[in-house]
Amino acid sequence: MHTLKYRHRKNLITDIILLLLLNILAWLLFAEVELFELLYEFSRSHEDLQIDEFIPLTFVLMISFMYFAIRRWIDSVKFAAFAEEQASTDPLTELLNRRAIEYKLSSEWHRFTRYKEPFCLVILDIDDFKTINDNFGHQKGDEVLKDIAEKLEFNTRKTDYCARWGGEEFLILCPVSELAQAIILAEKLRANIGTVLKEGIELSASFGVSQADPDTTLEDLIKRADLALYKAKLKGKNCVVSD
Repeated sequence: MHTLKYRHRKNLITDIILLLLLNILAWLLFAEVELFELLYEFSRSHEDLQIDEFIPLTFVLMISFMYFAIRRWIDSVKFAAFAEEQASTDPLTELLNRRAIEYKLSSEWHRFTRYKEPFCLVILDIDDFKTINDNFGHQKGDEVLKDIAEKLEFNTRKTDYCARWGGEEFLILCPVSELAQAIILAEKLRANIGTVLKEGIELSASFGVSQADPDTTLEDLIKRADLALYKAKLKGKNCVVSD
């Protein structure tokens, strides 16, 4: 709350300074083109209107109104973009949240059914995450989640979409990708995630990979990736299984 108040006060001070500078620059510009002389000549030739007293005030009000109107429009655009980003981002990992990735999946599926360009899903789950929370606390667990999120973003393509699917589970959407490529990516991520924490507790993840099939549905694709992940857990964890 204090930060918001400070930011609001800082923006207000900035607005006042910029508005003063804008008025000064406008006055100098109009003086250069002798606009004020023309206006005063017009007012003297129409003294019955008594507009000469209102020229400076009108000028300042006009500049101020234009400035604040433009500033409010820019602020509204920024706020809309910020609100949209907040609604689609997981607050802890800063990856896409489940709602956002489901929208991406739906869009990719429609593109796939139209253009037949293959795409793949990679679902990963941190092995024995409860053990990490129980031994080191939830703060350490959160750090692990954020660290893995960074590794996902660093090791995937710019065209891939990484999301927190739920809890300690993540999903990667790989557009225009064959199954073999997605498996290579999963193995790379598995190797990057694998490490040993304090007290000999290992950090690892299991992966399930599936490729879109035009004879099935998007729901089936997700289920096949989930099933592959389940098989990876049965195989002893810390491995990659494809459907």
